[in-house]
Amino acid sequence: MAVAAINIPIIRSIDHNALDTVNVKPVHYDISLHSLELGGGFGYKGEVQIELQIKTQTKAITVNAYQLSIHDVQMSVNGADSQKASDITYDEKSQRATFTFPKEISPSQNAQIVINYAGTMNNSMAGFYRSKYKPTIEPSRSVPLDGEDHCMFSTQFESCDARRAFPCFDEPNLKATFALRIEIPEDLCALSNMPEKESKASNGGLKVVSFERSPVMSTYLLAWAFGDFEYVEEFTLRKYNGKPLPVRVYTTRGLKDQARFGLENASKVVDYFSELFGIDYPLPKLDLLAVHEFSHGAMENWGLITYRTTAILFDEQRSAAKYKNRVAYVVAHGRIVFRHCEQH
Repeated sequence: MAVAAINIPIIRSIDHNALDTVNVKPVHYDISLHSLELGGGFGYKGEVQIELQIKTQTKAITVNAYQLSIHDVQMSVNGADSQKASDITYDEKSQRATFTFPKEISPSQNAQIVINYAGTMNNSMAGFYRSKYKPTIEPSRSVPLDGEDHCMFSTQFESCDARRAFPCFDEPNLKATFALRIEIPEDLCALSNMPEKESKASNGGLKVVSFERSPVMSTYLLAWAFGDFEYVEEFTLRKYNGKPLPVRVYTTRGLKDQARFGLENASKVVDYFSELFGIDYPLPKLDLLAVHEFSHGAMENWGLITYRTTAILFDEQRSAAKYKNRVAYVVAHGRIVFRHCEQH
């Protein structure tokens, strides 16, 4: 006896925490960080300008935001029709903030939202955070203290912690370009994915450091750091865009000699994988940074790979020889994952 065919519906799970990735698409972020509190509560203020494409008419925009205080939101379309958000609501569980505006926002390829907010450079090794360490030599005057320890500052955004540092569309498929400005003490060093564009003196012994615009990438690959840094540098043997690539390993002051073995491996690995994959390294520089408190072995941020200190530093006088293998492995692993991210 024949059995009648039964159509069984396919049930797909829905991620209710995901953003609207169909009707709103980020194109570019301009991030400005200032008023950094280097001590006490370690707070900071920020402004992010997000260029958007809006496909359908709406009165509300939802972004990811976590442990941030949002003070003011302005929306404009085609450089005009600016309006201030009439309501800002938070969904703590899903780590989202929704901005409702008085008037409908028309579909546009050229919309912009400007968000002013405040955050904290936390001690959770996620988002924009501080790492404590004890200097091996006299630190620069402006290095802040946290208790009896000194601090450096860096980011860790994988997999979804960019939202701890700035309001954003923190979904890996919502790629965009990024530009960063950060105001820091004049005797400290700032780093990001791209080369420094300019550094201008500000008030009260501060400077504003700006960086070049990044390629299109996911929010979790964005990175920045600042502190009492020094570096060692080599150039690749192969040429990229007509010239050897500068490769640097940054450490807090007094540790750069321990970065030489990692540097030697890093410059060779860039050439090796560029030849192996048949794709040249696409960025104008590669920086590696030793972070004193770090939740991973390494994080393959584009152009600024961050490492646990034990995964990038090697003391020729004190370190056991077996740790050379670990440094070489983690440096190479960072480049393999980096290459995978470039192709996706």
